[in-house]
Amino acid sequence: MTDSISSGLANQNSEKLNSIFDQPKAILAAVIISIVGNAVFIGMPMLVGSLADTLGFNDQQLGWLASADLMGIFVASIAASLLVNRVNRQILVYVGITVAILANYSSSIFHDFNSLFIIRIIAGLGEGMCYSIGVATIAGTHKTARNFSILLFVLVAVNAVELYTFPAISDKWGVDGIFIFFCAAFVITYFFVPWLPSSNKEASNQEIVTEAKQGHKTTIPVWIPWLCLAAVACVYINVGAFWAFIERLGADANLSDDFISNTLALGTLFTLSGCAIATWMGNKYGQSKPLIAAFALMTAILFLLAFKVTPVSYVIAATVFNFCWLFIDVFQLGTIGNIDHSGKYAALVPGAQGFTQSISPAVAGYILSQGYGYAGVMMLCALGTISAMIIYTIVYAKLKQIAPDIADAN
Repeated sequence: MTDSISSGLANQNSEKLNSIFDQPKAILAAVIISIVGNAVFIGMPMLVGSLADTLGFNDQQLGWLASADLMGIFVASIAASLLVNRVNRQILVYVGITVAILANYSSSIFHDFNSLFIIRIIAGLGEGMCYSIGVATIAGTHKTARNFSILLFVLVAVNAVELYTFPAISDKWGVDGIFIFFCAAFVITYFFVPWLPSSNKEASNQEIVTEAKQGHKTTIPVWIPWLCLAAVACVYINVGAFWAFIERLGADANLSDDFISNTLALGTLFTLSGCAIATWMGNKYGQSKPLIAAFALMTAILFLLAFKVTPVSYVIAATVFNFCWLFIDVFQLGTIGNIDHSGKYAALVPGAQGFTQSISPAVAGYILSQGYGYAGVMMLCALGTISAMIIYTIVYAKLKQIAPDIADAN
């Protein structure tokens, strides 16, 4: 790996690259490929429930099966980062789609635990390749915050569709129906792949091209994007533990089941507002100030839950958390995209998310088993958020010194 990422070559090259990656068709293709690649992950709660109902796996087996896809996605994100600027992106996505289709179809045939566990890892490899290349392609666009906001907005909408359709599919066809649904989604994705930028030369050029004021060169230390990825992992310590136990926290506070479910459903509406407001604030204030403010707000609501859970605090926490979650994701992805338009580091985002999101519930469970209660879990979540806030404070301070145009980019 080189010691630095060079940016800020001539505007002529930058405009050429932006004209390729900023085309609406390219953005649409990247969004669709990312969403379909991530569809199994965002539908995981319903998939796990259907596996339990249809095939009768126990809790431990269900946990391993849920982790299997994440393992594949993590490995695929590393592979995508290494290959995205060396191999035609369209070929990588075609391979990912094909692997995902074959693995999901095989999942509808082989139902013993050992076979299904291996198949789900393979499925994660295909899914993760699509997700990572889609995210890497959006990172190559000029308006990264806006385009990542579109991606996350659509992701929330697809999550809602899966939430309401998967139970009906499972009731009629069992878990096999869900696997076939995923196969059909990946088949449709084939038609959008030709819209992706594919030239290795263009992708390679983008690795060293970022618009800079007055056309001068700016050297960005390589540790900056790696710190950003570490911050993404820290945020998903919070996300993984919070969503694993937010329902149990409400039950522990003697809130009714209906109140908890209605509150969590209401909270999902605020994820959409987080995307829209993030786009507006990114255009007005740039990346750094809104992101740091969102971390502070999220930390505050975690402390609120740690000290006392009431119906009012539960509603506030669920809605504010959902808002901040997507809001933060928009700016995290936008920051990485603005630092490195090659997509090399953005391709690692799914792996950073999945790695800590898969282990943090286990850590939270250990905290509970040691008698620290849900206040301890909220402190774990707050630790992840505060760590990310500190990391981004360091990143933006350095960018202000060496590349203020990137630090203030939208």
